[in-house]
Amino acid sequence: MRVVTIIVSALLCTVFAIPTFDGHSSIGALIPGLSSLQALRASHSRKSLPRHLNVRSPNEVGNLSITSNTDPSRLPLFYIHRNRLWKYINDTSIHAVNIVNGTEVEPRTNQVPLQLMLEERPRGIDQGIWRWQGTMLIYQLGNANNSGVYFDCAMPGGGVGLWTFLQ
Repeated sequence: MRVVTIIVSALLCTVFAIPTFDGHSSIGALIPGLSSLQALRASHSRKSLPRHLNVRSPNEVGNLSITSNTDPSRLPLFYIHRNRLWKYINDTSIHAVNIVNGTEVEPRTNQVPLQLMLEERPRGIDQGIWRWQGTMLIYQLGNANNSGVYFDCAMPGGGVGLWTFLQ
């Protein structure tokens, strides 16, 4: 009988050892700054659908782009942690938003475009920092930054990519 009491006590202790987050349904609600990233166009009409930073196929890795989504519960969520931008996938997975050098200098600018890629692990240019300046998402590398401007462009081999330049 004493062995049964010890086993039941051990099971009760295990149940009470599980952490709870008062007022939150998941640990995802505890991440500071977790939000969707809405893209504003130069000419924005009230009738156009809101557009957000995303990948074409949800929860996959690859080229980031701007997509329209009418369901607010399915918007992708991002946050900045230790100067890096991350995409929240679920309570056990996040993906890194990486800045990768383009291969050619953009004509008339003498600048190499930088592509935003969503990948499982950090890679690419790792000295830059992500930060908020008001409501603008800024990428900064040394003294240069992108002023919060991003370009959603067709790729030569097909598909769409999100690009930025530093000034």
